[in-house]
Amino acid sequence: MVALELEIVLNRSIDAARKARHRFVTPEHLLLQLLDRKAVAKHLEANAVSVARLRAKLRDELAKAAAFPPSQAGPDTEPDFEFQKAIQRAAAAVQSVGRTEVTVLDLLAVLADPSSGLAVTQLLHPEAASGSDQALRTLQGPLCALCGASTTPDSGTQLEGRGVLCPTCVEAVLAARRLR
Repeated sequence: MVALELEIVLNRSIDAARKARHRFVTPEHLLLQLLDRKAVAKHLEANAVSVARLRAKLRDELAKAAAFPPSQAGPDTEPDFEFQKAIQRAAAAVQSVGRTEVTVLDLLAVLADPSSGLAVTQLLHPEAASGSDQALRTLQGPLCALCGASTTPDSGTQLEGRGVLCPTCVEAVLAARRLR
């Protein structure tokens, strides 16, 4: 199931691609629309990613996208393989941790995950090309509510109404309870 906020992002991505007469809706379209969501912008800024700079890069990339000629009426824009792959990976990640709803942050985690093989990941991690993987670690998933470490969608433990705990903090909490 897709959260309402993510459904809005998906629809706006498709609409933006159609209005621009792009042949395909891509992960770049998704990420550009995600930047308008407060939770996403806050998460990126907390991880030292300039939302304004990223937005400019995405607009530059999308300006180069394959488009239908102006003479062609009613272009049939459709999602590309990477767009579909991103949605499927986010849904699989959510299911693997026992959740039922895919959120904008789940999708952001997939788009930022270097192992996803998505080209858009390079826009989120310009440092990756120069060998630094600090940014890769910080954008992969939600932050642990106790220590602030980044988690991947399948490694964190969701606490109802309290956020996510990394495996290290889960073990520490369990050990502390055993000592009582």
